[in-house]
Amino acid sequence: MTAQNKEKQRSFLKFANQESADHNLFNQALAGMARAVPIILGYLPIGLAFGVLASTAGLSIYSAAAMSVFVFAGSAQLIAVGLIDTGATIATITMTVFLVNLRHLLMSAYLAPHLCHLKPWQQALFSYEITDESFALHAASFRKKARPAAAELFALNHSAHLAWITGTLLGAWVGVRLTFDTAVFGIDYALPAMFIALLVMQIEHYRHAVIAIISAGLGLIFYLNGMSQLYIILATVIAATIGSLWKQKKQSGFSG
Repeated sequence: MTAQNKEKQRSFLKFANQESADHNLFNQALAGMARAVPIILGYLPIGLAFGVLASTAGLSIYSAAAMSVFVFAGSAQLIAVGLIDTGATIATITMTVFLVNLRHLLMSAYLAPHLCHLKPWQQALFSYEITDESFALHAASFRKKARPAAAELFALNHSAHLAWITGTLLGAWVGVRLTFDTAVFGIDYALPAMFIALLVMQIEHYRHAVIAIISAGLGLIFYLNGMSQLYIILATVIAATIGSLWKQKKQSGFSG
């Protein structure tokens, strides 16, 4: 084989390998986007509701969009808009948002061991786009495979973030032009519905279903007895403790 033929063969193999890599990258990104669909279906209407509320509170379309780009925290953004509407100071808004988002410390600590294969800048970008909903999907994925492809991880996060920004823009645009009551169209139920869908996706054993029912039941009992927002945390802690003890009992060889 001549040197020219060898060079052509190497070029062809290099091209084929690149084509294969690009194809795998595309499939991985597509898988991440597909996994993000439940989040997207929830973020579009909730983002729309946020955009309307932001517009009502006096924020421009650009300000509302900037908040969704740089903050990207649904509950914190809704609280911030409410505080802005009441004339709260910047210090009050900042501290409130910080306290609301403290749970991200726990979520990040859980996910960190699974992200060692990412570069530092990739880890920073990944953590920037973590939300309650994306955390739920990532946690479920990490339980099945320790290291999902980076393209899949970022496609999921970027798709969710883009849906939130899109919903915000639509809501802010509508809020400027129309008097829009989100409750009339049931948009306020989109967030609970999304969490229910994410919960169902993570139930892999009857024990998970039982613990979910216990948590929901306890939360309802606490709420009907006049407990404030603490009822969610209390019900979650009690149900999680029951689940942990149940799992330990099963692993110890006892029936139950």
